Amino acid sequence: MTVLLCVIFFLSGTAALLFETLWFRVAGLTLGNSVWASNIVLASFMAGLAAGNAAAARYGRLLRRPLLIYAVIECVVGVTGVAIVVLLPPLSPSLAPLFTRVLAHVWLVNSIRLAVAFVLMLVPTTAMGLTLPLLTKALTRSDANFGRVLGRLYGWNTLGGVAGALSGELWLISWLGQRGTALAAAALNLTAAVVALLLVRSVGEATATAPELLPTRRLSARAWRLLAAAGLAGAALLALEIIWFRFLQLWVFGTSLVFAAMLAVILLGIGAGGVVASHWLSRDPQAQRFTSLVAFGGGIVTVLTYVLFASRVGGMAYTAGDTQAALLLSLRLMLPTALLSGMLFTLLGAAQREECGEAAETTGKLTLANTLGAMAGALLAGFVMLPLLGMEKALFALALCYGVTACFSMAAPKTTRVEKRQRAAVVAAAALFVVILALFPFGLMRGRFFKELAGRFDDGNERVLGVHEGLTETVTYTRADWHGQPTYYRLITNGYSMSASNRQARRYMKMYVYWALAVNPEARKALLVSYGVGNTAKALTDTRQLESIDVVDISRDILDLSAIVFPGASSPLRDPRVRVHIEDGRFFLETTAERYDLITSEPPPPRGSGINALYSLEYFRLIHDHLRDGGVVTYWLPIRQLHQSEGQAIIRGFCTAFPDCSLWAGAGLEWMLAGTRGVRGAVPEERFGAQWRDPVVGPELVALGLEQPEQLGATFIADAETLREWTRGAALLDDDHPNRILPRWPSAFLSRSEFAQEPYYRSWRDCQAARKRFASSAFIRGLWPPQLRRRSEDYFEIQDIFDDQEIWHRRNPIEMLYAVLTRSSLRTLPLVLMGTDRTLQLIASRADSAGERGSALEFQAGARAMSERDYGVAAQHFALVDDPSQRVTARLFRALALGLLDRKAEAQQALDSIDLEAMSGEDAVHVLWIERFLRSRSQSTSMPGATGR
Repeated sequence: MTVLLCVIFFLSGTAALLFETLWFRVAGLTLGNSVWASNIVLASFMAGLAAGNAAAARYGRLLRRPLLIYAVIECVVGVTGVAIVVLLPPLSPSLAPLFTRVLAHVWLVNSIRLAVAFVLMLVPTTAMGLTLPLLTKALTRSDANFGRVLGRLYGWNTLGGVAGALSGELWLISWLGQRGTALAAAALNLTAAVVALLLVRSVGEATATAPELLPTRRLSARAWRLLAAAGLAGAALLALEIIWFRFLQLWVFGTSLVFAAMLAVILLGIGAGGVVASHWLSRDPQAQRFTSLVAFGGGIVTVLTYVLFASRVGGMAYTAGDTQAALLLSLRLMLPTALLSGMLFTLLGAAQREECGEAAETTGKLTLANTLGAMAGALLAGFVMLPLLGMEKALFALALCYGVTACFSMAAPKTTRVEKRQRAAVVAAAALFVVILALFPFGLMRGRFFKELAGRFDDGNERVLGVHEGLTETVTYTRADWHGQPTYYRLITNGYSMSASNRQARRYMKMYVYWALAVNPEARKALLVSYGVGNTAKALTDTRQLESIDVVDISRDILDLSAIVFPGASSPLRDPRVRVHIEDGRFFLETTAERYDLITSEPPPPRGSGINALYSLEYFRLIHDHLRDGGVVTYWLPIRQLHQSEGQAIIRGFCTAFPDCSLWAGAGLEWMLAGTRGVRGAVPEERFGAQWRDPVVGPELVALGLEQPEQLGATFIADAETLREWTRGAALLDDDHPNRILPRWPSAFLSRSEFAQEPYYRSWRDCQAARKRFASSAFIRGLWPPQLRRRSEDYFEIQDIFDDQEIWHRRNPIEMLYAVLTRSSLRTLPLVLMGTDRTLQLIASRADSAGERGSALEFQAGARAMSERDYGVAAQHFALVDDPSQRVTARLFRALALGLLDRKAEAQQALDSIDLEAMSGEDAVHVLWIERFLRSRSQSTSMPGATGR
């Protein structure tokens, strides 16, 4: 019976974790994924468990057939669990009008969320809260050692949770979808119920023993202290879980699989602790005397694992997105405390039994205290500790909680020799605990961990401006400087470089606006979902024609800290046309009646936990429904992070929602999906190119390398007809199959080398093939001005050079520079090929006006003159560059400039002046190309490389 009950409770734990994961997913779709919504769902879940615990504590001793009731409860959990997964998402349209009426009142919105979540989860979670007390009561009838029974059941149930956490993310949701996984979880519940019913028949539980029918004892003072200890231990561990998860995200990106791995480690520790304590109580039925010793140990290891933590395990440095790293780092940081916490719960239960007497009542009161404590700990950690104390001080406070727990759980002193030795051990542990806390290394977080985090993104000229530990993430801002002036800012959320304001990032983020307003110059009302550093928002507010701009972001901290990038009145958020909404973007769209001419979005990476809901078919349809007739949507497609099946899954969903979908190159591997709600027809060329004549927008377009309207057309990759061909037979990313964007093991992201090995991406981005598709596309003929369309075809070769510079690095940059200088009038691309941009040029011009001189400034002046085709001036400036880090490059550019002036002898002298020892293999290739170029100047007018490839 013991073995079978442990087995079925293992299955019950697996099902419970599967259901918990699924409920949180579908609740996020319906109620939002904001910090308030997520914590309300968590509180509702814990409140339901507490209700079940309270029922067991109040009525447990009166239950005469616990196994039979347990079998019924497992069926209830299975049936109601599936019902929530299946029925909650379709409730969204019904709930939306209710939320819409009170959207301006946050407390009313959250009250409705709490009511909905609590009512939906009340039945299954209350049933879950009854299961441990019922099985404990059933098993103690044949095994009088309550502590051993409690530890076994609690341990194996929690270990079942490990199986549920991992199997759901690794296999079940991917194979079966969310509804199929719910049915699988219900099957486990029904299996447990059937086995329990068979046991009822075999053991014949018919009557209860007499002691169970005695009146409930009044709780003693020690019993109350033990319950307080159980509550405090639950609060400490759940709060630690939240702090640990935030801390580990400094090293690993928070995918759903990463979170599952971290949760599995905590459950593994708790479950193993319960089993270990059960074995200990088998050998020593009075092992609960050591409860306070274990509690002190929990506080000690909490501090030590933090102090000894390193981002390198086994000599390997880990990066964002590495699931194997998450598992190893979690084992190192969380397992010891979780193990001792599992032991602590079991020992507290054994001690509480001495005070209560009845098994179900004891277990009910213990789990009630522990569950209420866990709920309070989770809320305190998220809303108080992290934003007010930060991770480090919170860890100290929670370690201290274990010390208080130890004090509450201390037994009355005894006088026997054995008891004196045990008490001496507790005193020694208490002394060590005090010493460890007294020596707590305050400042380690900022002095070591935050610096290590910033160092991963430092290319030699970035410095940390500030770190803010907020409600939803840890935000770090860095700034890159040149010549004492800022060149760009970088936003790091937790451990991931989320956004930046460098040229490449500004190009693709602002293109979401520039492209949309070119094809829909009548747009007046815009919506931006996800703010980042504010690049896209700035493009919107720079556009004078827009009358209303809604900005939706889930993080108030990110919006507040954007003042670092845009101080004072320059902030897009201070534009009078802007309305800010702190909310989950999907929930906002579900609850607003507004419709827009332009909706644009750059959500976090699709592999992020819960983010796939912002790339699903249902979400794209929601966007479509909130566009006005002729409205435009532009959407980020981070192709570098996606394997073929994943990219196809997103594109297919987008094209299902938008029949005229199209794909465009933004910058490098950051692409853009575009769609409309009914094409208005080709825009007159005068209106199409209005942005290039705008005094604010025009210079920014030039700085980003979109100097002429023709270049916008050359970013075209494919229209709907081609995209449907490319995604034929591919699985569709929808709400029921979120893991079609599946975090791979061990890495969640595609490296540049892996991307190069994806042949379908290379074929998609072939610019010559894209040019042919552009020329023959009926979609483009209906959208693009006719004359502009024909001129745009000539700029695909220029786009190919941009791509090669930012993605492939297959061609000689000197050759590409020559081709751009001789075949176009563009000025930005030559600067990019020479390793500079308009921002650096502006700083250099200011320094030159102030009378400053130096190699770096001479190099910038030479590059500027080169881009202006003033080759003589360029050669003069490059000749003055003597900095060792730029000398070879400057000599190469000087030789090219002189060659373009047909001053071959001087050009050869410039090449000969390059120190062979300072020259790399790549530089040698450049020298050989220029020498061939110089020879060709004397032989013909046809220049090498002039034809592109």
